[in-house]
Amino acid sequence: MACKQDLEKRAPNGISMNTWSRTTRPPLAKGPILLLGPDSQIQRSLVQELHSLPISTVTALDFEEASACRSDPHSPPGVLLLPEDEVRPEEFEERLAELRIRTGSPRLVPIVFGQAPTGPRRRALRDAGIDLALFGRFGRHALRFQINRARSPWVTRRPRGELRAPQEWRTRSYSSGKEKAVRCYSLSSGGAYLVTPRPWIVGSDISLELPMGHERLLIDARILYTNVTGADSGRALPRGMAITFRPLSDHLQQVIRNGVTRTQAKLEV
Repeated sequence: MACKQDLEKRAPNGISMNTWSRTTRPPLAKGPILLLGPDSQIQRSLVQELHSLPISTVTALDFEEASACRSDPHSPPGVLLLPEDEVRPEEFEERLAELRIRTGSPRLVPIVFGQAPTGPRRRALRDAGIDLALFGRFGRHALRFQINRARSPWVTRRPRGELRAPQEWRTRSYSSGKEKAVRCYSLSSGGAYLVTPRPWIVGSDISLELPMGHERLLIDARILYTNVTGADSGRALPRGMAITFRPLSDHLQQVIRNGVTRTQAKLEV
């Protein structure tokens, strides 16, 4: 298959940059990710990160090559990842519509990545129908967070309640005299989702060390629900637990909101 041969030539480091990639674990549901763009360090890193989630991935140089690649008619791609500087806004909507037809995808949501563009360029991207982004440096949690947003049926709606944003920091939680190490997946001023292989029991009262600059504040929270199976079972969230904060001071709530807003600015065009 021409698409496969061309892409393998651009992957001298041994990473297969072709066709529908297979993983040893069940991939996250809702079809593979389509990754466009020339071979580069960030492209190779994205392939590795997507496989580790795990998410099946197909890569192609451009729209033409992606259209020529054979896809699984029972599992068409639903998310398109591409470099921001490769987008031509004046023709993007037409190219995306053509790609949806060729791949049999009823819904293909684009996410651009790279350096944050200027104001006029952002407007042009939004006018072309691109809403989601991964601007600047980002980690695995931000990548998973954005893919989950793109796959959501409510991707174009503004979120209700408190705004959430992905995080990457590690911290500790406490309950009934015991300590548990956790990683923050997402945060809002009302609560968080914490990654851990052994969550606390639903309904448990816990204390969480919340990093604030050079300090760590101990705040009280309660476990709302847990995911003990993780992505291996096709769940969108990693193994862990959702918590709701006990009432916080107005100042602390505003500090968290400001941080979430700054992060969201890198995730939206």
